[in-house]
Amino acid sequence: MQESARGSAPPIDEPAFLAEERGLKRLRFSKPIEDAFQHYLHVKMASRVVVVASSSIIFMLLFMWLDHIYLPPELAQYTLSIRLFGLAVICFAVWYANRPGRVPPAHAFAMATVGYICTGLMVAMVITMARAAEVPIRVTHDGLYLVLLSGMFLLALPMRQAVLGSWVIVLGYLLAERLTGAPPSMLISDGIFLSNFAVMGSLGTYLYEYMQRRAYLNEQLLEAARRRAERESQSKTHFLATASHDLRQPLHAMLLFIQHLQEQQLDGEAQRTVARLGDSTQLLQAMLNSLLDISRLSVGMVRPQLRSFNLAPWLQRLTVSLDDYAQRRGIRLEVECAPYLAVRSDTLLLERLLRNYLNNALLHADATLVRIEVTRNEDRLRIAVVDNGCGLAEDDQERIFEEFTQLRNPARTLDKGVGLGLSICRQILHLLEYPSGVISRLGEGARFWVEVPVGEWQKLPDEPRQAAVPNMHGQVALIENDRVSREAMQALLSSWGCVVWAFASADEALAGLETASVDVLLSDYRLEGELNGLELIRQLREQGIFGGPAALVTADTAEELVEAARLADLQLLYKPVLPARLRRVVNDMLQLASRSVSGA
Repeated sequence: MQESARGSAPPIDEPAFLAEERGLKRLRFSKPIEDAFQHYLHVKMASRVVVVASSSIIFMLLFMWLDHIYLPPELAQYTLSIRLFGLAVICFAVWYANRPGRVPPAHAFAMATVGYICTGLMVAMVITMARAAEVPIRVTHDGLYLVLLSGMFLLALPMRQAVLGSWVIVLGYLLAERLTGAPPSMLISDGIFLSNFAVMGSLGTYLYEYMQRRAYLNEQLLEAARRRAERESQSKTHFLATASHDLRQPLHAMLLFIQHLQEQQLDGEAQRTVARLGDSTQLLQAMLNSLLDISRLSVGMVRPQLRSFNLAPWLQRLTVSLDDYAQRRGIRLEVECAPYLAVRSDTLLLERLLRNYLNNALLHADATLVRIEVTRNEDRLRIAVVDNGCGLAEDDQERIFEEFTQLRNPARTLDKGVGLGLSICRQILHLLEYPSGVISRLGEGARFWVEVPVGEWQKLPDEPRQAAVPNMHGQVALIENDRVSREAMQALLSSWGCVVWAFASADEALAGLETASVDVLLSDYRLEGELNGLELIRQLREQGIFGGPAALVTADTAEELVEAARLADLQLLYKPVLPARLRRVVNDMLQLASRSVSGA
C-alpha cells in the first residue's frame, strides 16, 4: 500500500518547524525532519511511477523503431542492443526505487539516479555512433535534451542527485564526441549549449526543491497547529466535562436538601430564604447544563435521534414550563400553531434550541409579549420565536451567537445567564442542518426562526390528568458512594414515606440485600470497587437477590450508557435530579413493583 505523501514527520510543534526555515536555502533540515522530508520526496517520486515508466518505455520503443528504419543494419544491431540494455536498466530502476516503506529513500534515489545516468549515456552513445557512421539522416542531440528535462523535473529526484546525474550525462556526451573525432567547432558549440542547459536545469531543480521544502514545511506547520488545536480543544472539553460531572454531585445533594427543607414547617422568613436558595441552585444548574451542552456539542458527542411527533401539544408543554417565569416578569407567552401539524426531528435537541430562543427573549429582549409562530413552507415548518422588545442592530445579529456574549449585561449579573444559550443554538443548528435566521431592527423586536422537516401526524390517546403524588410506602435500596448525595436522597425519600436501605458501595449492597427485601433500587453509576451501578444491578438479578424495578442516578451523560440502560430495562436519571422528577419516578417504580407482586 502506498504511504501518505505527508511523510512520517516526528511530532514536533510549530517553533521547531519554524526554526527549520534557516535550512531552506542550503536545502537541508535537521536530521529527524530531513529524514521525514526524504521519505516525503520518495512518496512523491513513487506517485509518478506510472507516468515515468510508461513514457520511458514508449519513447525507448519509438527510438528503437527509428533505429531499425533509418540506421544501417550493421549499426542498428549495436544501437538496438544498447537501447534494450537501457530499457532493462530503466525497468529495474523503476521497480526498485518506487517502493516507499520497503526501500530506504537514499537507496531509492541512488538507484533512480543510476537509471537516469545510464539512460542519458545510452542516448549519448547512440548519437555519437550514428554521427561517426555518417548515416543519411541528420543526427542531433535533441533526444539528450529530452532525457535531461525528464531527469531534472519529471523523476522528482532531489536536487543534488538530479544535478549530479545531469552533469555526468553532459560531460559523458562531450567526452564521447571528442573520442569519436568531432570537429572542434561542433564540440565547442555542443558544449556551450549543453552546459548552459545543465546550468539552467540545475538552477531550476534548486528552485523546485526549495519550493517542495517550503511546501513540506508549511504542511507540517499546519499539521502541528492542527494537533495543538486538537489537544487544546480536547483538554478544554475534558476539563469542562470533568468539572461539570464533579459539580453535579454536590448540586444534586443541594437540590434534594432544599426540597427537604421546603417540605418542613418553617416560618415566613426562613421559607423565603429557602425559596431564594432554591432559585440560586436552579440558576447554578442552568449554568452547569449550558457548560456541559457546549462541551458535548463541540466535540461531536451528540448524535440526533430523529422521530416524528405532534408539534402543537409539544409546544404547549414547552411554554407551560416557562409560564411562571414569564408571568413574574410581566411577559405574555403565546403559541400560534395549527392543531394537526407534526415535525420529524430530535425532540431533546429541538426543545433545547427553542427553549434557549425563548429564554433569550424572556431575559434580554425587554419585551411584554413573546410568541411562538408556526407556518408551513413547502416540506418544512418554520418555527419562529417572536418578541416585541428592543430589537437588535444589524452588526449584533451575528455577534450574539458567539460564546459568552451578552449585549445588555455589562455587569455580568448571573440572573441573566452566562451568554452560552445562543451559542448552543448555533451548534445545534449545525448539527441538525436546519435553515435558520434572525430578523430584527432596533426598537422593533426580533424574530428567531428555524425550519424543521414535516413529520407524520401521530394519533395519540388523550393524556391523563396528572394527579398529586401521595405519600409513598415501600422499601428502597439506595447505592451511592458520595456521602452527601446519599444522605440527601435518604432524607428526602424517608420524608416521602419510604424505608431506605442506603449503601456506600457495590460490595455493601451485595452483602446487605441478601437479608433485606426491597421493592425498588436506585444506584449511582460510578461506584467504588470493581463493579459500576449497571454491573451491580445485573449481578443482583443474576444471583436472584433483586429482580424488581431499578434506576441509575448518574452524572455521566455518555450515549453508550443510555443504550446500555435501555437494554437492561433501567430508568436513567441525570444528576442533578429535580425532586419532583425523582418522586414521580420512584412512585411509578413502587406501583410497578406492587402490581408485579399482586400479579404473582
